[in-house]
Amino acid sequence: MTTASRKTNAARIDRTGFTLVELLLVITIISIVMAFILVAISQLQNRARAVACLANQRQIALANMSYANDNNGRLVSPRTDALPPAGGMRGVGNCWVNTSATGGVSGGVETVKSLQSGALWTYLGENSSAYVSPMDTTGRVRSYSFSAFVGVGDNDYYRRADDWYNFPDLESVDTPEPVRNTQFKTVTLSQIPQPSRTMATIAEEDAFGYNFQGWAIEVAPPTGSGGLWIDTPALWNKGRVNLSYMDGSIDAPNIIYEELEKAMQPNPGAAPLHAVTETGSRPAFRFMSTILLPGIVRPELQ
Repeated sequence: MTTASRKTNAARIDRTGFTLVELLLVITIISIVMAFILVAISQLQNRARAVACLANQRQIALANMSYANDNNGRLVSPRTDALPPAGGMRGVGNCWVNTSATGGVSGGVETVKSLQSGALWTYLGENSSAYVSPMDTTGRVRSYSFSAFVGVGDNDYYRRADDWYNFPDLESVDTPEPVRNTQFKTVTLSQIPQPSRTMATIAEEDAFGYNFQGWAIEVAPPTGSGGLWIDTPALWNKGRVNLSYMDGSIDAPNIIYEELEKAMQPNPGAAPLHAVTETGSRPAFRFMSTILLPGIVRPELQ
């Protein structure tokens, strides 16, 4: 082989390799693609956790229906202990979980004994995982609360939502005629005007340390009392609120806008606050008012 032929073959070999710039470009492209893939995987995992969270709440709502079928239509109480809500009142015999049971709370933390002592334990297959959202990273044994507006009203005329609050005011002229001047009662499913539109459960991260009693906002009447979130929802699902309805249907409405989220949880490392007032047109508060007790609570007053 001549010297010229060797030089030609060497040149051909050199041209088949990658330059350093080309290698860096390939690495950069691969890195970008991997980043997109990781983001997509993270989003899919979060969606899967959200779906599982909603599935748990469907189970709980349906367990409540099964309980009612076995107890002459009576729903479980949204309260989380069996103690009398106030002086002179009876204790709650059908609370859905029972933190007042022996060992139900230890060191200020709810335990599995609270779940086991509640009215729905056997109806949920004695499965503690049904009480915990896969989106909940707090390590608590329970991620959900029942609405304070359902399963209540059989104790005291002046104690309404959660067998504790004095709202909704059924003596107000703004109250729908069929229920005006009556005792507030949603003890049985038949006393709830629109079960398929009435919230049953909600994901909550209570600043109390565990989800304490039923979940409530201060609804009207009286006119002008709206806007106060006594309890706030868990903020795990990027603007969405995971909840179920009395008939077992589920939803994740996208209602928590950035300003409201910051008001509810000013410190992302801590639990959301209690008693947050939503100002302005209060769109999130108004939406929640439509599903707490449609037919009794009038959203236009909120």
